[in-house]
Amino acid sequence: MEQNQLTQEKTSAALAALQLVKDGMVLGLGSGSTVKIFMKLLAEKVKREGLKVYIVSSSYDTSILAATLGLIEVSLNSFTPDLSIDGADTVFPDKSLIKGGGGCLLREKLVNYHAREYVIIVDHTKLRAKLDGPLTVPIEVHPMSYSQVVKALRETFNAESSLRVFSEKKLGPAITDNGGFLLDATLNWSGDMRILEEKLKSLPGVLETGVFAIKKPSKIFVGQGESYTVIE
Repeated sequence: MEQNQLTQEKTSAALAALQLVKDGMVLGLGSGSTVKIFMKLLAEKVKREGLKVYIVSSSYDTSILAATLGLIEVSLNSFTPDLSIDGADTVFPDKSLIKGGGGCLLREKLVNYHAREYVIIVDHTKLRAKLDGPLTVPIEVHPMSYSQVVKALRETFNAESSLRVFSEKKLGPAITDNGGFLLDATLNWSGDMRILEEKLKSLPGVLETGVFAIKKPSKIFVGQGESYTVIE
């Protein structure tokens, strides 16, 4: 699929979610390319309609863009988001998700799970027809114990895990906004994704997992060309 078509689908999904934004809202914002499109549309809406909107960011990347766009950021410690908007790497039919391709999974989960509700915006390529075959799950781990987590993943799930590294301009492992390391674990799972989330999180040294299933989004807006569909 051409990049222009994917961008159009991301924009269609973002415009659909933008309709949920009301004056006075505290909005949680995820990270990634589709969220960036949403943020630019949000900034235009805020300026055009004179809205008072406050955002809770899930990453330094999102915070930097918010400041550039003139969006007002507040702390999750002080405000509960009325609504959070985020993207996803994989969406399953039961609305469970895999996230963390950008390495922001821990803060994204904090913002989304503490929000009163959250919605997901994606292009159609992120949909997976059924839960079968291997899954690659990003996992944030404490640097002190990453090799022990790799061992535990192999013993518990027969998973093959790789330590994510920076691709350019910096040697060594990719470091999250929280100072953690990132593992990408490939494993076979065909059961309840909530159980997988709990089992992964229970491993000592795991700070957070890219499985989002215990609290699922209220809606998923899926870009389809210049239009969109809604999964509820």
